[in-house]
Amino acid sequence: MTRAPGHTRPVRPLVGQRRARSRTLADVRTWRFIGYLAAAVVVVFLLGALTVVAFTRTSHQSSTFAEPITKIVVNSERGAVTIRNGPAGTVSVATEKRFVVTGPVVTEKVTNGTLTILSSCPMMAFISCSANFTITAPPGTAVDGTVQRGLLSVIGITGTVYSNADSGSFDYSGTSPSVTAYTLNGDVAMTFTAPATYVHARTETGVVTITVPPGAYAINANSGAGSHEVIGLVSNPKSPRSIYASSGDGVAKVVAGG
Repeated sequence: MTRAPGHTRPVRPLVGQRRARSRTLADVRTWRFIGYLAAAVVVVFLLGALTVVAFTRTSHQSSTFAEPITKIVVNSERGAVTIRNGPAGTVSVATEKRFVVTGPVVTEKVTNGTLTILSSCPMMAFISCSANFTITAPPGTAVDGTVQRGLLSVIGITGTVYSNADSGSFDYSGTSPSVTAYTLNGDVAMTFTAPATYVHARTETGVVTITVPPGAYAINANSGAGSHEVIGLVSNPKSPRSIYASSGDGVAKVVAGG
Protein backbone atom coordinates (compact mmCIF):
# COMPACT_ATOMS: atom_id res chain seq x y z
CA MET A 1 0.00 0.00 0.00
CA THR A 2 1.32 3.41 -0.98
CA ARG A 3 1.33 6.13 1.75
CA ALA A 4 0.78 9.73 0.95
CA PRO A 5 3.86 11.90 1.17
CA GLY A 6 4.48 13.27 4.68
CA HIS A 7 2.32 10.63 6.33
CA THR A 8 3.96 8.64 9.17
CA ARG A 9 2.67 5.74 11.21
CA PRO A 10 1.83 6.58 14.92
CA VAL A 11 4.54 5.40 17.28
CA ARG A 12 3.18 3.09 19.98
CA PRO A 13 4.74 3.27 23.47
CA LEU A 14 7.05 0.45 24.26
CA VAL A 15 5.90 -2.16 26.79
CA GLY A 16 8.40 -0.92 29.39
CA GLN A 17 7.19 2.65 28.97
CA ARG A 18 3.56 1.60 29.47
CA ARG A 19 4.47 -0.27 32.65
CA ALA A 20 6.46 2.68 34.03
CA ARG A 21 3.51 4.99 33.34
CA SER A 22 1.16 2.56 35.12
CA ARG A 23 3.44 2.41 38.14
CA THR A 24 3.64 6.21 38.24
CA LEU A 25 -0.16 6.51 38.22
CA ALA A 26 -0.42 3.86 40.92
CA ASP A 27 2.10 5.73 43.09
CA VAL A 28 0.16 8.97 42.64
CA ARG A 29 -3.07 7.26 43.66
CA THR A 30 -1.37 5.64 46.68
CA TRP A 31 0.08 8.91 47.97
CA ARG A 32 -3.20 10.69 47.32
CA PHE A 33 -4.99 8.05 49.42
CA ILE A 34 -2.42 8.41 52.20
CA GLY A 35 -2.92 12.18 52.16
CA TYR A 36 -6.71 11.82 52.37
CA LEU A 37 -6.33 9.32 55.23
CA ALA A 38 -3.97 11.61 57.17
CA ALA A 39 -6.34 14.54 56.71
CA ALA A 40 -9.24 12.42 57.97
CA VAL A 41 -7.26 11.40 61.07
CA VAL A 42 -6.45 15.05 61.83
CA VAL A 43 -10.11 16.03 61.44
CA VAL A 44 -11.26 13.23 63.74
CA PHE A 45 -8.64 14.20 66.33
CA LEU A 46 -9.67 17.87 66.24
CA LEU A 47 -13.35 17.00 66.48
CA GLY A 48 -12.61 14.75 69.46
CA ALA A 49 -10.62 17.48 71.20
CA LEU A 50 -13.38 20.03 70.61
CA THR A 51 -15.96 17.57 71.89
CA VAL A 52 -14.02 17.03 75.11
CA VAL A 53 -13.65 20.78 75.66
CA ALA A 54 -17.29 21.53 74.85
CA PHE A 55 -18.93 18.72 76.80
CA THR A 56 -16.63 18.18 79.80
CA ARG A 57 -18.55 18.39 83.05
CA THR A 58 -17.13 19.16 86.49
CA SER A 59 -18.41 18.19 89.92
CA HIS A 60 -17.03 18.86 93.40
CA GLN A 61 -17.35 17.13 96.73
CA SER A 62 -15.62 17.44 100.09
CA SER A 63 -15.23 15.28 103.18
CA THR A 64 -13.89 15.88 106.68
CA PHE A 65 -12.69 13.16 109.03
CA ALA A 66 -12.40 13.94 112.72
CA GLU A 67 -11.39 10.47 113.94
CA PRO A 68 -7.68 9.78 114.47
CA ILE A 69 -5.93 9.08 111.15
CA THR A 70 -2.26 8.11 111.10
CA LYS A 71 -1.93 7.03 107.46
CA ILE A 72 -3.40 8.02 104.09
CA VAL A 73 -3.50 5.55 101.21
CA VAL A 74 -4.41 6.96 97.79
CA ASN A 75 -4.80 5.00 94.58
CA SER A 76 -5.83 7.19 91.66
CA GLU A 77 -6.09 6.06 88.05
CA ARG A 78 -6.17 9.50 86.40
CA GLY A 79 -5.75 12.96 87.85
CA ALA A 80 -3.61 14.97 90.26
CA VAL A 81 -3.29 14.41 93.99
CA THR A 82 -1.99 17.04 96.41
CA ILE A 83 -1.40 16.17 100.06
CA ARG A 84 -0.36 19.03 102.33
CA ASN A 85 0.11 19.55 106.05
CA GLY A 86 -2.74 21.01 108.06
CA PRO A 87 -4.01 21.33 111.64
CA ALA A 88 -3.82 18.40 114.03
CA GLY A 89 -6.84 16.19 114.58
CA THR A 90 -8.54 16.69 111.19
CA VAL A 91 -8.19 15.32 107.68
CA SER A 92 -10.06 16.98 104.84
CA VAL A 93 -10.48 15.77 101.25
CA ALA A 94 -11.63 18.00 98.38
CA THR A 95 -12.41 16.16 95.14
CA GLU A 96 -12.89 17.57 91.66
CA LYS A 97 -14.30 15.17 89.06
CA ARG A 98 -13.99 15.93 85.34
CA PHE A 99 -15.71 13.80 82.71
CA VAL A 100 -17.68 13.75 79.47
CA VAL A 101 -19.71 10.52 79.53
CA THR A 102 -19.30 8.88 82.93
CA GLY A 103 -17.45 10.24 85.92
CA PRO A 104 -14.81 8.47 87.99
CA VAL A 105 -15.82 6.20 90.86
CA VAL A 106 -14.41 7.51 94.14
CA THR A 107 -14.51 5.74 97.51
CA GLU A 108 -13.24 6.95 100.89
CA LYS A 109 -12.98 4.64 103.89
CA VAL A 110 -11.32 4.77 107.32
CA THR A 111 -10.15 1.49 108.87
CA ASN A 112 -7.96 1.24 111.97
CA GLY A 113 -6.63 4.75 111.59
CA THR A 114 -5.93 4.46 107.82
CA LEU A 115 -7.87 6.59 105.34
CA THR A 116 -8.05 4.83 101.97
CA ILE A 117 -9.08 6.80 98.88
CA LEU A 118 -9.66 4.96 95.61
CA SER A 119 -10.46 6.50 92.24
CA SER A 120 -11.04 4.68 88.94
CA CYS A 121 -12.67 5.42 85.59
CA PRO A 122 -15.18 2.99 84.02
CA MET A 123 -14.38 1.57 80.59
CA MET A 124 -17.16 3.65 79.04
CA ALA A 125 -15.44 6.83 80.25
CA PHE A 126 -12.45 6.51 77.92
CA ILE A 127 -13.07 9.90 76.25
CA SER A 128 -12.32 12.04 79.31
CA CYS A 129 -12.32 11.08 82.96
CA SER A 130 -10.22 12.20 85.92
CA ALA A 131 -10.41 13.00 89.61
CA ASN A 132 -8.22 15.62 91.28
CA PHE A 133 -7.75 15.47 95.06
CA THR A 134 -6.56 18.07 97.54
CA ILE A 135 -5.97 16.44 100.92
CA THR A 136 -5.04 18.26 104.13
CA ALA A 137 -3.68 16.19 107.01
CA PRO A 138 -1.66 16.60 110.22
CA PRO A 139 2.08 16.87 109.45
CA GLY A 140 3.04 13.50 110.99
CA THR A 141 0.63 11.49 108.82
CA ALA A 142 2.19 8.69 106.77
CA VAL A 143 1.43 8.66 103.03
CA ASP A 144 1.20 5.75 100.59
CA GLY A 145 0.25 7.17 97.19
CA THR A 146 -0.26 5.62 93.76
CA VAL A 147 -1.12 7.97 90.90
CA GLN A 148 -1.07 6.05 87.63
CA ARG A 149 -1.48 9.05 85.30
CA GLY A 150 -0.98 12.41 86.93
CA LEU A 151 1.09 14.21 89.54
CA LEU A 152 1.34 13.32 93.22
CA SER A 153 2.51 16.31 95.27
CA VAL A 154 3.29 15.95 98.97
CA ILE A 155 3.96 19.19 100.82
CA GLY A 156 5.03 19.65 104.42
CA ILE A 157 4.28 16.08 105.53
CA THR A 158 6.80 14.79 108.09
CA GLY A 159 5.61 11.19 108.22
CA THR A 160 6.96 8.37 106.03
CA VAL A 161 6.10 8.91 102.35
CA TYR A 162 5.89 6.20 99.68
CA SER A 163 4.84 6.62 96.02
CA ASN A 164 4.51 4.19 93.12
CA ALA A 165 3.20 5.03 89.64
CA ASP A 166 3.13 3.94 86.00
CA SER A 167 3.09 7.21 84.03
CA GLY A 168 2.73 9.59 86.95
CA SER A 169 5.23 12.03 88.44
CA PHE A 170 6.07 12.77 92.06
CA ASP A 171 7.01 15.96 93.92
CA TYR A 172 7.93 16.24 97.58
CA SER A 173 8.95 19.16 99.76
CA GLY A 174 9.37 19.02 103.52
CA THR A 175 11.27 17.39 106.36
CA SER A 176 10.20 13.74 106.27
CA PRO A 177 13.02 11.42 107.36
CA SER A 178 11.99 8.75 104.82
CA VAL A 179 10.68 9.24 101.26
CA THR A 180 10.51 6.56 98.56
CA ALA A 181 9.26 7.09 95.00
CA TYR A 182 9.09 4.80 91.95
CA THR A 183 7.70 5.60 88.50
CA LEU A 184 8.04 4.12 85.05
CA ASN A 185 7.60 7.14 82.77
CA GLY A 186 7.37 10.13 85.09
CA ASP A 187 9.75 12.50 86.87
CA VAL A 188 10.68 12.55 90.54
CA ALA A 189 11.60 15.75 92.39
CA MET A 190 12.31 15.94 96.12
CA THR A 191 13.37 18.96 98.16
CA PHE A 192 14.29 18.54 101.81
CA THR A 193 14.67 21.41 104.24
CA ALA A 194 16.20 19.13 106.90
CA PRO A 195 18.55 16.16 106.44
CA ALA A 196 16.62 12.97 105.67
CA THR A 197 17.60 9.50 106.86
CA TYR A 198 16.38 7.50 103.86
CA VAL A 199 15.73 8.85 100.34
CA HIS A 200 15.09 6.44 97.49
CA ALA A 201 13.98 7.51 93.98
CA ARG A 202 13.83 5.53 90.74
CA THR A 203 12.38 6.26 87.29
CA GLU A 204 12.80 4.30 84.07
CA THR A 205 12.57 7.13 81.52
CA GLY A 206 12.24 10.37 83.47
CA VAL A 207 14.40 12.72 85.53
CA VAL A 208 15.23 12.35 89.21
CA THR A 209 16.26 15.45 91.15
CA ILE A 210 16.93 15.30 94.88
CA THR A 211 17.86 18.46 96.78
CA VAL A 212 19.08 18.18 100.38
CA PRO A 213 20.79 20.47 102.90
CA PRO A 214 24.59 20.24 103.00
CA GLY A 215 25.80 17.39 105.17
CA ALA A 216 27.11 13.84 105.20
CA TYR A 217 25.18 11.30 103.12
CA ALA A 218 25.88 7.92 101.58
CA ILE A 219 24.97 8.76 97.97
CA ASN A 220 24.31 6.45 95.05
CA ALA A 221 23.36 8.31 91.87
CA ASN A 222 23.24 6.30 88.66
CA SER A 223 21.68 6.11 85.18
CA GLY A 224 21.65 3.33 82.61
CA ALA A 225 21.55 5.13 79.26
CA GLY A 226 21.34 8.71 80.57
CA SER A 227 23.53 10.74 82.90
CA HIS A 228 23.98 11.25 86.62
CA GLU A 229 25.70 13.83 88.80
CA VAL A 230 26.19 14.88 92.40
CA ILE A 231 26.50 18.63 92.91
CA GLY A 232 27.88 20.26 96.05
CA LEU A 233 28.07 17.01 98.02
CA VAL A 234 30.62 14.27 98.58
CA SER A 235 29.39 10.78 99.33
CA ASN A 236 30.28 9.38 102.73
CA PRO A 237 29.65 5.60 102.71
CA LYS A 238 29.74 5.48 106.53
CA SER A 239 26.94 8.01 106.95
CA PRO A 240 23.65 6.71 108.44
CA ARG A 241 21.80 8.92 105.95
CA SER A 242 21.39 7.31 102.51
CA ILE A 243 20.32 8.79 99.18
CA TYR A 244 19.59 6.67 96.12
CA ALA A 245 18.77 8.42 92.82
CA SER A 246 18.41 6.32 89.69
CA SER A 247 17.10 6.72 86.13
CA GLY A 248 17.07 4.12 83.37
CA ASP A 249 17.22 6.42 80.34
CA GLY A 250 17.10 9.89 81.89
CA VAL A 251 19.04 12.07 84.33
CA ALA A 252 19.63 11.42 88.02
CA LYS A 253 20.86 14.34 90.16
CA VAL A 254 21.59 14.87 93.82
CA VAL A 255 22.10 18.54 94.69
CA ALA A 256 23.07 20.43 97.83
CA GLY A 257 20.45 23.06 98.52
CA GLY A 258 20.63 26.27 100.46
